[in-house]
Amino acid sequence: MMTLSRRRLLTGTAGLLVAGVLRQVLPGNLAFAAPPLAAAVAPSASFRAISVTLTGLEQPDTLLAQRLYSWLHDHVPQLDSQLDTLSTLLQQQPVANGGTLLTLLSTQPKALNDLYQALVSGWYLGVVGPLPRPQCIAFENIVSYQLVRDSLLPPSYAPGQPNFWTQPPARRAHV
Repeated sequence: MMTLSRRRLLTGTAGLLVAGVLRQVLPGNLAFAAPPLAAAVAPSASFRAISVTLTGLEQPDTLLAQRLYSWLHDHVPQLDSQLDTLSTLLQQQPVANGGTLLTLLSTQPKALNDLYQALVSGWYLGVVGPLPRPQCIAFENIVSYQLVRDSLLPPSYAPGQPNFWTQPPARRAHV
């Protein structure tokens, strides 16, 4: 049972007072804003087809697809025509042979090679954009984790319930 001391009462009251003042001073959308979602730009059919080809998944993650396409839409000029060209190249060359595909892409314009690298990086790493300031668009739903989710947990994910490490481990009989 928790006892209420004067110190706890004053600390709680001061916290509520500060929260109330901040709520009045700051606009509501800044004080308690959720992380911004990707812009409402619908991925094109060629983007979806290329994504299925590159990921090997029948239905790649919808939110990651939206974020990746929105980033590409904002940063890649003539995105749809480049996606169509890349789609044609991928249909000519099997993706399973990565070395040959990269050699073929190196003979194409740099923008097309950069688009391919951005797509692969976005899907498999959740990171897009050039160094020194790439952007993280996803973490837990990237393709790298989807492919091994039946046997591995993403890094930093605890295998137990919250605070599981505070309890001593169950005793097991040695065999």
